[in-house]
This record gives sequence, C-alpha cells and structure tokens, in this order.
Amino acid sequence: MANTTLHDFHISAGLKDYIDDLNFKRKHPKELNGISTGYDYLDMKLGGLKSGEVTIIGARPAMGKTTFANNLTYNIAADFYAKHKKNEQNDHCVVYVGLDCPPKIFTQRLISLHARIPIHKLCHDEELEENFTKILQAEKALDELPIYYLHNIYNVDDIIIGLKQIEKQKQISCVIIDYLQLLSEEYQVKEDYSIAMLQFKQLALKLGIPIVVLSQLKRDLETRADKRPLRCDIRGLSRNQNMVDNILFLYRESYYIRYNEPTKRKRETKEHYQKRLTEWQQRCEEVEDLCEIIIAKNTNGHYGSVKMHFDWSTGLFSERKQDF
Repeated sequence: MANTTLHDFHISAGLKDYIDDLNFKRKHPKELNGISTGYDYLDMKLGGLKSGEVTIIGARPAMGKTTFANNLTYNIAADFYAKHKKNEQNDHCVVYVGLDCPPKIFTQRLISLHARIPIHKLCHDEELEENFTKILQAEKALDELPIYYLHNIYNVDDIIIGLKQIEKQKQISCVIIDYLQLLSEEYQVKEDYSIAMLQFKQLALKLGIPIVVLSQLKRDLETRADKRPLRCDIRGLSRNQNMVDNILFLYRESYYIRYNEPTKRKRETKEHYQKRLTEWQQRCEEVEDLCEIIIAKNTNGHYGSVKMHFDWSTGLFSERKQDF
C-alpha cells in the first residue's frame, strides 16, 4: 500500500488548483480554460469544453446531431494541429467513436465539410470529375489533422481499451461518442444508460479531458405543441443526470413546419387563408437554414441558445449573428 500523508487529503491542493485557474483568467482574460468548439458564441456560453466534464448533445432524428459532432471534431482537430505547428502545445488529438458509422462514410462527411462540396456530389459518378482536384486537396489536408476513429465497438470497456491503444501514439485531449443508445444490449434492454454515463464521467476525470456523448431523444417530444427539447426528453437518462456537466439540444424549426402548410378552413375567407399561407411561407424562409443549439444544462456557465446556420448539403455549421 502506498504511503500517504494527511496533507494528501487536505483541501489545500484543490484551493491551489482553483487559484491557479483564477490567475490564468486574470492574465489571459480572452483565453478559454477549455477546448474551443470552433464557435465563438458557443464558447462564450460554455467556456469551451473543459477537462473532466461530460457534455451530452441530444436531438431527434434529422436535427443534425451527428453532423454537428463532425463539425466539432474537425474544428477541435484543426485547432490542435495549428497550435502544434506553432509549438504551443504537445501533439494532441481528438477521438471520434462512431458506433454506427463506417470509417469511409465518416471520411466522406469530413471531405464534404472541408471542401464545401455537397455530399450528394460525392455519391454520383458524373459529379466526381469536376470536383476531384478539390477532393484530393481535402484528403491531403484532413490526413494531417489529429483525428482518430473507433468503430464496431458497442461496450464502454472496449471503448476504453481502444482509447488506451491510441494513447500509445498520441495524447488524447477530447473524445466524441456517437451515440449513447447504440451501446450494448445490456443498456438497451433496461433503457437505462446511467451506468454508462457514470463510466464516461470517471474516464473524463481520469484522463483529464472533455467527453462529448450524443444522445437520441424520446418520441414523446413529437406529440407536444412546442417541439423544443427538455432535459426529461433524453432517452434512458431522465432520472439521473448528475454525472452530466453540460446538456445541449439541437432544434430545427424548419423540420417541423415545412410539412404543415396551412389548409383552408371551413367558412374561412379567401383573404384570411391567403394571409395565413403568406405568413407560413415567410416563416419557412426565415428558419430554412436555422439550427438552434439550446443549452439546457451548464454546470459552470450560461444557459440560453446559440443560433447556427446549417448548410444541409455540405453539413457545415456556422454561427449566425446573435441577438444578445
């Protein structure tokens, strides 16, 4: 048994770490304590992705949660690479755990994102020739980024083993897991992912890194008039969310209103119906490329939402001018 002293258990160590953090903020007021997401307004709210913290990104299907996670992976890796080239930090990397996505598809999405080529043009032979030079340039650029990929792993223990293998080559500084409900059947049968999230929290603390976990939301959400997600909508994690530090939701109003074109009501005048139709058309145009990142839990920062421009064709998320 290792020898310990009473001093090892004293609060002084925690106090020193906290004061060191405060002094860092005083000397570098514009610098994040955590890892930048690549989005200024989101970083202002979150303070970046901080070591030891677990962040859940939840959404219903077709909201773009996997695509947003691809953007985060790319942004974080690009920042790591730029700092490494300037010798400002060690050789850090980001690990993407794609439980339901083959590496080839993941790569295709990143090429579309980097080269700004609509993904459908990467899937049709007739479009390849005109874009092939840009594709090769994107391949060369992406090959330099510190992105590692794990797939065909559905057990938390196996994820940890995979991360240990990568650690032999690179310093892991962020892990993104897509997605929670694809973990092994032992969790799926019970519809309870609390143990898995506890393991991810322990891993984040042990490695001193942020871990981002994507999650599906309950179908019940679709029956509400207001489709904006709530914390109770997370599948299998409604009762115990203590081990989660941050909860972000993706919400695209355009998905819900585009198919709800107004129909003429009985005894409604033509003029009144036309007014409602025009208002619906205007609203469709206003929210067509809008995605809200709703901050539903933030242990050490602000709540609220951040508005994003979402280009569905390339998967590119970019920040809009905010109202605050």
